[in-house]
Amino acid sequence: MRIAIISDIHANLEALEAVYEFIDGQSIDRILCLGDVVGYGPDPSRCLELIQERCEVVVAGNHEHAVLGLLDLDYFNPVARHATHWTRDALTEAEMKVLRSWPLTHVEEKLTLVHGSLDQPDLFDYIQTSWEAHLSFQQLKTPVAFIGHSHVPITFILTDVVDYSQEDRMQLDPGAQAIVNVGSVGQPRDGNPDSSVVIFEPETGNVERHRIPYDIQTVQAKILESGLPDFLAHRLADGR
Repeated sequence: MRIAIISDIHANLEALEAVYEFIDGQSIDRILCLGDVVGYGPDPSRCLELIQERCEVVVAGNHEHAVLGLLDLDYFNPVARHATHWTRDALTEAEMKVLRSWPLTHVEEKLTLVHGSLDQPDLFDYIQTSWEAHLSFQQLKTPVAFIGHSHVPITFILTDVVDYSQEDRMQLDPGAQAIVNVGSVGQPRDGNPDSSVVIFEPETGNVERHRIPYDIQTVQAKILESGLPDFLAHRLADGR
């Protein structure tokens, strides 16, 4: 079994299409999505349609909850608030109904999916430190959890202590637990502008992180023409 896991598409159609093209060449059995399909980018409807067509499971991100009015926008910066209102106006009621249907978490025998933290997932806290990972490990009942939210790929590993790794390929220890941040498809923030996707093999514990280039200039032009803040276009080339 080979599972592709994606997150934080942020209405970036060009990035999503490039990632799907890569996935199609990898003998993938399932595609799972960790939320933030919408927000920031210019193509929320088409991205939502493609996610619904191809992803077996989707969990909700903070941008879905913000668009639905389930999250206080005071916690968002002005750019994110602007993008949220823009996205809310762009989506139909039928599309909003799809967003409402997504759960906060999804648990299977060998994996857990959540957008942010397993410690109060409705608050969408970040996991960026060993202590923050420790709080989620206390709630984790499966060998591995896959998360997004920070847009920065990293893996936290719990043995006797919480350690971390930024390796692109690793084999999870059967005696340990792991929290794998899969990075972002549509707005990477680790200094690499290429989209990020993780492939997981539950039987072997193999985790592979891949970076996929896409047509950044086209999506930048769309953002600049859409009325969304210019910053959202400019940041894509820097991966920040």
